[in-house]
Amino acid sequence: MGSSTAGRKLFRRPGGRHVLVTVLVAVAVLAYLVLLPSDEVAPVPGSPCRADGPARTDPLLAPDLDGDGFGELVYEDAREPDGFQVVVVPGSARGPDAARATVLDRDDLGVPDSVQSIDDTWRPTVADLDGDGHLDLVVSGAAQVVWGGPDGPRADGPRGRVPLPGGPYASTPVAGDVDGDGHLDLVAYRFSAENPGLVVLKGPFERSGAPADTVEIPTPVNEAASPALLLGDADGDRAADLAVYDSPYDPPLLLTGGADTPSGLNDKPQRLPAGESVAFGDFDGDGRRDIAVGQSFVDPYDEEETPYRRGQVRIAYGKEPGTWVTVEGGAPQEGFGTRLGAGDFDGDGCDDLAVQLTRKKEAADARFAVLHGGSDHGLASEPWRTVRRTVAEPSGPVDEGPVDGSLFAAADWDGDGHAELALAGGGHWWFTDGTDRDTASFPEPGRGDTR
Repeated sequence: MGSSTAGRKLFRRPGGRHVLVTVLVAVAVLAYLVLLPSDEVAPVPGSPCRADGPARTDPLLAPDLDGDGFGELVYEDAREPDGFQVVVVPGSARGPDAARATVLDRDDLGVPDSVQSIDDTWRPTVADLDGDGHLDLVVSGAAQVVWGGPDGPRADGPRGRVPLPGGPYASTPVAGDVDGDGHLDLVAYRFSAENPGLVVLKGPFERSGAPADTVEIPTPVNEAASPALLLGDADGDRAADLAVYDSPYDPPLLLTGGADTPSGLNDKPQRLPAGESVAFGDFDGDGRRDIAVGQSFVDPYDEEETPYRRGQVRIAYGKEPGTWVTVEGGAPQEGFGTRLGAGDFDGDGCDDLAVQLTRKKEAADARFAVLHGGSDHGLASEPWRTVRRTVAEPSGPVDEGPVDGSLFAAADWDGDGHAELALAGGGHWWFTDGTDRDTASFPEPGRGDTR
C-alpha cells in the first residue's frame, strides 16, 4: 500500500511558502518504507481479486516497533515554539492504545535546536537501517536516529545521526531499497538556494548513522520547490522507485530504481499526470503495483480561487503502464484528490483508495471518499463511502471554523488483516474501518481533548 501523505503538512499556515509550520507528524505505512515479510491477505469469498495471483509483498501491518504483533502509531509534534517530540502509541487488538503512549522529547532524540527553523516534516521514518531485525526511528530533517531493540526505540537507548551533506533539509529522509541490493537506502531532498537536489544515502548503515555511500543528484524540479517524496516498487522489479511531487511549479515525477547509475535511480525521470498527491497500491488484485495521482485544483495556499470543476484521481494500472484512467469525484470546487491513502479496508485482497476532499487547504476543511478496489477495471468509479470527522474549534480567538480530521495514514493497527484509516485534527485522532464507523478514537496523548 502507499500514501501520498509522506512529507506533507496536516495544517498549513497562511503566508509565506517556507515558514515554519508546527504540525503533527506520523508514520504512514508506505510501500518499501518498512521492508518486513508479511502474510498473504486472502481474498474474501466472491471477491473479484485473484485468489491464485501473486502474494502481497507490501506490509499491511503498521510498523511493529516492539515486536508484539501490533503496529504502532508514530508521529512528530513540533507545534510548541521551543518544543519537538515524537509520540509512540502502541497498537493492540483494539487499535492504537493512547493510555500506553510514550513521548520522546528533543533531548531524548538528540535533535538540535536548529531543526525548529528548517524542519516542516510531519513524520519520522521507521526502518531497520542496521539490519539487526529491529526497527529504528529516523527523526526530523536532521536525520537523527534512535536505534531500535527488543522493546522498541528507547529514550535511554543508543542514538546516531545520518550525515546529510549541506542543508537545509525540509523533511525526514524516506527509506527503501532503491538499487535492489537488499539493503535499505535513505533518500532526502535538500532545499537550498545554492545547491538543491536529491541525496541518496546507501545502506547498510553503521551504528553511528554513517551510510555505505552518499550520492547526490541535481534537483529534478524547480529550484524554489520543496517537494514531497514517496518510495515504492511501482514497476515490480523489487527495487524501490521514487515519486517526487507536491511542487506548485512542477508535475509529479517518477524516478525508477534498480538503474545502472551510482544512486540506483534512473537519471531520466518519468513525468506523471499533474497533481499534488501520489499513492501506490494494487487496486485490481493482479499482484502488480498501480499508481494513483490526485489533482484537486485547489491552490496550495488558497491564494487563487478554485476553478469550477471537479477534482480527479488518475490511475495507471500495472497491467497497462502508461495508460491513465481518470476518476472524478465530489462536486465542483470541492477539492477531490488533495491527499490519497491506499489500503485494503475490507480484506478482499485488493487495495482501496481513500481520497481527501478539501475546499480550503489552509482551513483544513476535509472530507473523504473511499474508492473500492477490485472492480472489473480496478477502482470503482463511484465512492464506496464518505467519511467526515469534525471537532469544535479550540478556545481563544480563531479565524477558521471547525477543524476536520485530515487524512494521515492507512495501515492495520489492530492486526485483523484489514487496514484502518487514520484521521487527525484539532488535537484528536480517529481510526475508521473505511466507513462511518470508528474503530478507535482518542484525544492526542499529552495534550487533552480540544472538542
